[in-house]
Amino acid sequence: MRETLRKTSSKKILVVNGILHGHFTCSVEIVRELAELGHDVTCYVMDEFAARLDDIPVKKVVYSADVSEIAKRLPPAAPPFAINSFMFGKAVDVLITLLLNDNTDYDYYVFDSFFDVEEMNKILKLDPSKFVKIYSSFILTDEKLDLTEGRLMGLQETNKKYNINLHDFVGLHTTPNKFKKLILTSKFFHIRPNNTDDTCCFIGPHIEHRIMDNSFDFKKDESKKLLYISLGTVFGKNLDFYHRCIEAFRDSDEYQVIISVGKFVDINQHFKDIPKNFSIYNYVPQTQLLPEVDIFITHAGFNSTSEGLANGIPMVLVPQKYDQFDISRTVEKLNAGIFLNKNTTDITADVLRKAVKDAYDNRETFKKGITEITDSFREARSNRKAIYEKVFA
Repeated sequence: MRETLRKTSSKKILVVNGILHGHFTCSVEIVRELAELGHDVTCYVMDEFAARLDDIPVKKVVYSADVSEIAKRLPPAAPPFAINSFMFGKAVDVLITLLLNDNTDYDYYVFDSFFDVEEMNKILKLDPSKFVKIYSSFILTDEKLDLTEGRLMGLQETNKKYNINLHDFVGLHTTPNKFKKLILTSKFFHIRPNNTDDTCCFIGPHIEHRIMDNSFDFKKDESKKLLYISLGTVFGKNLDFYHRCIEAFRDSDEYQVIISVGKFVDINQHFKDIPKNFSIYNYVPQTQLLPEVDIFITHAGFNSTSEGLANGIPMVLVPQKYDQFDISRTVEKLNAGIFLNKNTTDITADVLRKAVKDAYDNRETFKKGITEITDSFREARSNRKAIYEKVFA
């Protein structure tokens, strides 16, 4: 049961929630806790996520960043973040308008890390000492970020309108800045933790509560190990990878397999011959399923990785992009899972079979590493009230 925080002196706080699923999810518990502490919280929230704040006593300003017409014009081979670029461009435009027309004297402005508040503030003229940023993942990277995938394209119209220079939102996440940062991990579970500074406040990850979805028709086969495979919401269209997984575990007497392919994949079109030991879904209630899972093949998104660790599951990490590689390296370094690097290894069916077997066979060894990580999460979370009092003094 989640501990209720004791109230503190009230501040007027505006939270500009993230517009991507994982980033929004990271902000929900922060919003709830700030409200519990007695702060007067207003949320600027995209219409897609607004209902998820219904049970929290905050003011909501709901806006739309609909780019469905643009999405129809993008080529099928457009990279996953291309449409997100247009969505960010539109969201920033709408948010600037909302903020210019909001006459509330806020004590603090809390932004998701993907918003380029320095460029936005050339128009807004707000006191930058009032800015706080929420980070859903590591603030550093060992990856070379590729800026050629269309992430800047969708920002250009907003740049032109306001004569600003919005930076690539992925690169922005790992660009040093002077703002106070609420980072949803522990310092122990952070790439190069000694390189972080005193603006970094580690508050531990948000693990969503297990909510039972009775429409999910899964039944576990107790005679087999349950293998769960997911590449998350952004990179779920990697059909070749899913077919290699099917090749690896087809008709296995050892594994029952569930694959979550995301909402953009037509299962009937792309999976003509689904083996009997497989179930393929567009959506899986992950926090509901994970307590039943024996091995987890994950793209190493921060939320999924944190949830896997919290459930003590041996993981095979197959990162697709960006911080997912840093997360995978960190999990492997802390002896809590197996990292398969698609950039250096051809991830064949044989490679997948061996990795899954090794992960399960080493589950007791990984348990020590997982425990050390989750203990650090618990400690970071226990410091949240003190951190909020410091950040929102």
